[in-house]
Order: sequence, then C-alpha cells, then structure tokens
Amino acid sequence: MARLIPFGTLVVFLSVGLLAAPLTRAQPPGGGTASRAESEKVAEAQPGDPQYVVTRAFDHYVVQGGWITWFVLIPLSMVALALNVQYLVTIRRQTIVPQPVIEYLDDLFEQRKYAEAIKFSADDRSVLAYVMHSGLMEARNGYAAMARAVEDAVEEQAAKLSRKIEHLNLIGSVAPMVGLFGTVYGIIGMFISISDAGGIPVMSRISHDLGTALVATFWGLLVAIPALAVFGLLRNRIEVLLGECASTADRLMTVFKPQAVEAPRSITTHHTTAAPAVAVR
Repeated sequence: MARLIPFGTLVVFLSVGLLAAPLTRAQPPGGGTASRAESEKVAEAQPGDPQYVVTRAFDHYVVQGGWITWFVLIPLSMVALALNVQYLVTIRRQTIVPQPVIEYLDDLFEQRKYAEAIKFSADDRSVLAYVMHSGLMEARNGYAAMARAVEDAVEEQAAKLSRKIEHLNLIGSVAPMVGLFGTVYGIIGMFISISDAGGIPVMSRISHDLGTALVATFWGLLVAIPALAVFGLLRNRIEVLLGECASTADRLMTVFKPQAVEAPRSITTHHTTAAPAVAVR
C-alpha cells in the first residue's frame, strides 16, 4: 500500500488540476484586491468586456470549502483513491484463481509429483495455491481431512479479503457525515452573518458560509459514491472468485479421493447369479 499512496495522491492532484475548467469570474485589472463595489461592478462584466477573465474551478470547489474540505475531505479522498487502486489491482482473477497455477498443478498431479506440488503451492502467492497447500499438508490424515482443510482455507481467505475491503465501506459511510458536518457548520456561520447584519441577509456576507456548506457536501458525496461503488464491486468479485477457487480446489483434490467401493447390493446380486451355476454343475 505504501507504494500506491503516492500514486493515489498524484491522481488526486491531477484530478483537481482537471477541475481547472474555465469559469466566469471577473477580477480587477492589475491583479490587485478589489473592493466590494468594484467586485459588484466587475461581476456584471460580459465575456466581451476587457475586465472579463477566466478563472479556475479550483477556487470554487476547493478553496471555498474551508478547513473541513482542505484538511479532512480531500485527504480522505486521497486515501480512498489509493485503496481503490490497490484493491482493484490485487483482488482479481490473476491473483486468486490464476489459470497457469491450475494447469501446472494438474500436470504435477498427473505425473504424481506431489512433493513438487507442495513446494510450488507453498511458494506461489495466489489464493488457490494457499488453499491447495493447506489441503496437501493434511494428506497424511486422509482425504476427508484434506477436504476439510481446503474448506477452512477458503473461508479464511474470504474473511480476510472481506475485512480488507471494509475500509472502503467505512470511508463511504463516514465521508457523507463529514460533508454534513461541513454543511451544518456553514449554515450556522450564515445565520451568524445575518444576525451580525441586523437580521438583513446580505448576499456578499453570507455567500462565503453558504459556499462552505455546499462545497463540503459536494466533497463528501464525491468521496463516498466511488468508495461504496468499488466496495460493492469488490464484494461481489470476492464471492464469485472464491466460489470458483473452492470448486477448482475440490476438482484438483479428486486425485486423492479413494476409489468408490462396490455397493453391497451389487455384491449380493453377483453372488445370487453365480450360485445357480455352481448348483447346476
């Protein structure tokens, strides 16, 4: 995960850079700080007006979000993005039920190279190899013990992977609550501004607090929706792949299954049919 965190951070900053889509907000000539009157005058400028300039969405979707967005939601989005990338890369068919591992174990079992199969399954890092190694280590106790070991190993890996992706579920549940906290914080600040203005809402005074409330909600949803979507995707993927892993391990283990004993009924029938021949003779 340590290698993927910087990558996730880079992707987040690139995404924020892409938010630098042009929005219309006028600024005073010379780049200085405009007074309120100048700002209202410039805000009425049209695209053809010389005072009309193109600004970036970074100011609207990040800067205006306040400390809740800067120090909580954006770092949380970086963590969520890094975990999404890591889990999507590590939880897939090639790491759980890789076809080359299945084919190689099939070949080893056909050639009765069981010692090599044990060594290979111990060295390979796939889930299937781990499950097969657990079963092979119980070979001395019989096929029933091997089957139980395989079943226990599959359940262990399922629980391990489910706990692993639970971080995404936690982030997806917490992020909207943090955004709601920012919303309430901004609305409280808005009412305080109205109170300080003598009960008369002045848009130039309450717009900052209202912007903080909306931007916090925006980031909370922006973090939660992908996290919960990837969590659901990975949960279904784990169920499908581990089910396939269990069935594949059972098929591979059939080479150790004792031959079926002939049923008593067939034995009785055999002796019954043979008896008349002996009597005639």
